[in-house]
Order: sequence, then C-alpha cells, then structure tokens
Amino acid sequence: MIRGHIDLASRQRVEGWIHCDRVPLTGSHVLAFHDETCVGGGTVDLFRQDLADAGLGDGVVGFGFPVALGPGHDPRVLEVRLDGGTMLLKQGACAFVPRETLGEDRRRQGRDPAALSWMLARGWLTQPHYDALRGLAQFGVHPLAMRMPMQGRDPAAVCDEVALHAAELIELHMHTAIDVEIREGVRPADLAAIRREVRAAFPFVPPVIGLWSTDERHLELVEGSHLRDQPLEAGGGVEYAFGRRTLLLLDLDGAIAFRAGDAPAPFAAFVPSRPEASR
Repeated sequence: MIRGHIDLASRQRVEGWIHCDRVPLTGSHVLAFHDETCVGGGTVDLFRQDLADAGLGDGVVGFGFPVALGPGHDPRVLEVRLDGGTMLLKQGACAFVPRETLGEDRRRQGRDPAALSWMLARGWLTQPHYDALRGLAQFGVHPLAMRMPMQGRDPAAVCDEVALHAAELIELHMHTAIDVEIREGVRPADLAAIRREVRAAFPFVPPVIGLWSTDERHLELVEGSHLRDQPLEAGGGVEYAFGRRTLLLLDLDGAIAFRAGDAPAPFAAFVPSRPEASR
C-alpha cells in the first residue's frame, strides 16, 4: 500500500511525503503536475522524524522541490505523482501557506533560482530570459542589451519596441498576466509613487518596472537591497546605465539613487498594470 500527503503547496514549492509498506521509495523521483502539465520534480530523500516515529520506514520519505507555475496556474490543484507510475497525491486538508505570507516571500525573493534552473534545463526559458530573471531575483536589477536599429528611427517607435521587451520580462518575473503602460517624462522623484502604485495593483509580487531613455542615463543601486531594508550609503551602490540599446529592469523595493547630473533629466518608465484596468 502506498500512502502520502502534500503538506505544502505554493507558487514556488511543493512539500510532502510518500511511503510504501512493501517497497522502499527512498531515492524515487516524483513529479508535480498542474492538470497534465509537469511543473517540477524532485526526489524522495528527506528525513522526517515525525514520520519515523509513526512507523513509516526509516523516516526518509519526504520530498520538497521548486515548481514553476505559469500565469493563471492555481497551486491548490497541484498533484504529485511517482515518475513512471500511476499513483498520485491529490491535495486534501494540506497545510497551505497563507496568501499574505506568500506575498511577503514573493516580494523578498522573486523567482526561485532552483525553479529558474529547472525551467532553463527544459527549454521553458531562453538564456537571456533566465539571466534577466536570475539577476532580478538576486540583485534587484538587470540591464538588457538589445540588438535593434537606432539610426534614423523615430524615438517613439524605438520606445514602443523597448516596451515590448520590458512587458515580456516583467510578466515572466511577476508570474501573472499584465499590461505595460509607457510613461514618458518620468523623473527620479516619481519612482516612489510608481512603487506604491505597482504594489497596490500587485500586492503579492515584486514591484518591477523598466527604465529607458533616448540618451544614456545612470543610477546607483545597492545590489540585493530589495531583499532587506538597507539604506543607500555613500559608495554603497553599484552604477548601472540605461538608455539607447539598454533596457534596465528594476525592482523598486531596492535602494536606488541617481547621479546628481542625471537627476533632472526625464526618462521613460514601463509600468505594469492589471489588464482589466487598461480597458
């Protein structure tokens, strides 16, 4: 008889246990599915003292691994199956992570690095997408160099093209369908209000926007400051450039400052919004 349970199911991770009375399952591979789409996999290799005390073998019956859910996927319907078998674990009275807690984790961490590696290995992400999402998760910023003609083009047409790149990556990072509003004439002082706006519209995901300008601009960011409350100290930031062929993806939870010479000049910001809000 095979028994098991899903103890936790979130947008980033699934945890639980599985045990067979006759055949040890330690080392077996398990897969997580959303409907018929495989969204992650791991190994039964975690020791659980509570299950050892309950007489479930030697207690090495637990699993825990990252999952990569797409926009619209509901973690409450995730199933776990033995690889190559028909046995599956459905969610019953499992212990869900509270939505508020998930929101805090998502704000602090963004995309889970293990989940990104899993998606890259299976061709779900291109290398540039992986690099951008990993950079945002780890540092709170990512400059994206774009191969696009500039000479003789209308700046508005270039801005529209850059906005499409921004929308694609912001949607991947935020785990949800979005529209992107192009805001021109933005100044550094406007970013605090934009951050509040994005956080209000998407309270459970990192407030990521894109920055671009027809001319090269610079800002300083304390890398990793989006993961903790850390004021920007003198010399504590890393300089990043954006504009022309460089789109800068930026987590507004980070500690950001502009160079004095750049601060007065406006730039374009690509701000995510709910699709229904733009109709």
